[in-house]
Amino acid sequence: MIKKEKIELTMKQDIFVGIDISGRKHRARFIDRMGREKAAPISFSNDVEGLKKMENHLKGIRGIGHNVMFGVEPSGDYWKPIAYYLKKEGYPVVLVNPYHLRSTKEIIDNSQEKDDNKDSYLIADLIKQGKYFFPIMPEGIYGELRELSNIWEKTSKELAIKKCYLANFLAKYFPEYRENFTDVLGKTSFYILKHFPLPEDITKIGKKRFSRLIKRVSRGRIGQYKIEMIYEKAEKSIGIKEGSQVAKNFLKGILADIERLKERKEEIKKVMEYFLGQTGYKENLLSIPGVGIVTASIFLGQIGDVSNYRRSREIEKLAGLNLVENSSGGRKGDRKISKRGRNMLRYVGYLVATVGISKNPEIKSLYWYKVMECKKEKMKVLTSIAAKMLRIMFIVCKKKVYYDAEEIRKYFNNRGKIGGVRSGSLHQAPYSGDTGN
Repeated sequence: MIKKEKIELTMKQDIFVGIDISGRKHRARFIDRMGREKAAPISFSNDVEGLKKMENHLKGIRGIGHNVMFGVEPSGDYWKPIAYYLKKEGYPVVLVNPYHLRSTKEIIDNSQEKDDNKDSYLIADLIKQGKYFFPIMPEGIYGELRELSNIWEKTSKELAIKKCYLANFLAKYFPEYRENFTDVLGKTSFYILKHFPLPEDITKIGKKRFSRLIKRVSRGRIGQYKIEMIYEKAEKSIGIKEGSQVAKNFLKGILADIERLKERKEEIKKVMEYFLGQTGYKENLLSIPGVGIVTASIFLGQIGDVSNYRRSREIEKLAGLNLVENSSGGRKGDRKISKRGRNMLRYVGYLVATVGISKNPEIKSLYWYKVMECKKEKMKVLTSIAAKMLRIMFIVCKKKVYYDAEEIRKYFNNRGKIGGVRSGSLHQAPYSGDTGN
């Protein structure tokens, strides 16, 4: 929502309610357009009785209309139940940036003091000035996808921690091991780590028995030469001995956790696919090279209903991929992405861009054109393409169309040749950033 629209919405309100959120008790203050308090501040509990108490207190205000806007500071997940409740009751609910709140705390009384009473007034005053943003509160299918994307992120982080421990274990006790496998979590490698994690575990059973086991587990895919290489490295390993038995026993639990987490991710992916199909955008998103079930699901889970947006640049800003510049006087600052947005959405952009560069001929050509001929840094080009991929994902959903490589090439043909296609900005025609309304 642009500043003009925010001001217009604010002008329609009679009362602005600032709520300072906490785990058990919330604090609310009520002001009018002039900043005057219209009712005594109130504290209320974090349950339905407390919300009813606050609403009744609000209804007791006399002498003015009751067009009411609520503002809250996003604090963990504590704000979500009250926000959803107020939204269902028909009230507009907005969020105030915590940074803005901290920056303005001295305006009221020229004091750096901070408490719930002061914060709730500041929140009300900021929304009165139109200095707020609307929360993305996905409902129905999109609410399910949002929760799935959060669970996927937490599971991925947990799995990454377990993988780090495994890498640390190998670095200390069997540093040569990783040279034998491109994927240490592959089937054969995982079997070895479960049963013979230390070099002495391999040498203890002997070369012949180890060879038979590995051939059986790998179904002959690992040849005798490689098996002998593994055995030889185990014999000559420089891994330390101190603490190895305790670490070995602990590693069993880590490997079990890795198996469990990988299975959980597969289960999450299946559920994602089901809900993604319910949105009606599954085929449109999957038509884009580089977009899969997980990235498509996280994308919709993070932005919610596509119909809530008018322009693709809103998605770019939501991801924190919009460019900002810090200039003053004659000094012109560098342009960089704001990173003020949803981390998971930004993650999707980078992931889709990375896969697209390897699998999508049009994106690959654009990438190497900018790197080789325009002499731009690879990371900056990747970031630019990440933003463009999010724009394309939005447009194919908004317009209910499929990715058409030929249309992209036609557009490139008007921009300057690069390796069989022509360069250009993917967020413009045929996938226009503006979709009307």
